[in-house]
Amino acid sequence: MMLTVNHSAWDFKDVKPEVAVLPLACFEPHSNYFPVGSDQIIMSAIGEAVAQKLEETTFLLPVWPFGTSGHHAGQPGTVHLRYETLWHVVRDVAFSLHERGIHKIVVLNNHGSAMATTTKPIGNFVVKTAVRQLNYENPGIRTIWVQPFAAGRDKLSELVASAKEEIHVGAVELSLLMHLLPENEWEGPQDHIPDVDPTYLEFGPFRKYSPNGVWGNPSDASRAKGADVMKIVVDETVRYIQETFDHLKEIKEDRGGEY
Repeated sequence: MMLTVNHSAWDFKDVKPEVAVLPLACFEPHSNYFPVGSDQIIMSAIGEAVAQKLEETTFLLPVWPFGTSGHHAGQPGTVHLRYETLWHVVRDVAFSLHERGIHKIVVLNNHGSAMATTTKPIGNFVVKTAVRQLNYENPGIRTIWVQPFAAGRDKLSELVASAKEEIHVGAVELSLLMHLLPENEWEGPQDHIPDVDPTYLEFGPFRKYSPNGVWGNPSDASRAKGADVMKIVVDETVRYIQETFDHLKEIKEDRGGEY
């Protein structure tokens, strides 16, 4: 069962969710063609689908729309937080849930990239550290983070040849937007994968390496692929979440109730 903002306080009292899902997005330009709220659209859909498929009764929180998009600073349509602000958002929400009896928390840390792994985030980097410190300092809380494109990276790379080279406005992301917004007409920007490693974003803004706001091959996107992308990222994210919580439970049992 899934509870959302549309349920009453009495629903929460009667059902008592075991897991909470907190989707995080970013508010930033997606070239000159696509909504600045693209990540929010994507994470709203992924968050709902993931929460519906989890085995436990789940509280799906609203998407938090602002991330640490400082690499897009100065570009139109960018709203970003300081790293410490996002840290406190994740921490405060987790503590609030914990106080009300929800001790297992899943942070969907924006959609991420198939370039990354489930141990290395792309974007909102501080969330990994925030979650780690939550778990270290508060043994009663079990918080995990995951980026759906990273969870589905191997299957996504079978579907989209450039998936593991894409960061922003690539075929994976655009295909998913096409699927989620079928009423829109989609005319994309030119393909562009910079000839530098993404770590160069630590030294200069995104526009320095990609003037058209693209790091991928949007020309390879299609609505049909979008449906497949959605299934892959939801199924693989759910699998990752369930396996992680199961593993944590085994560790606790092996150690006599102590992590």
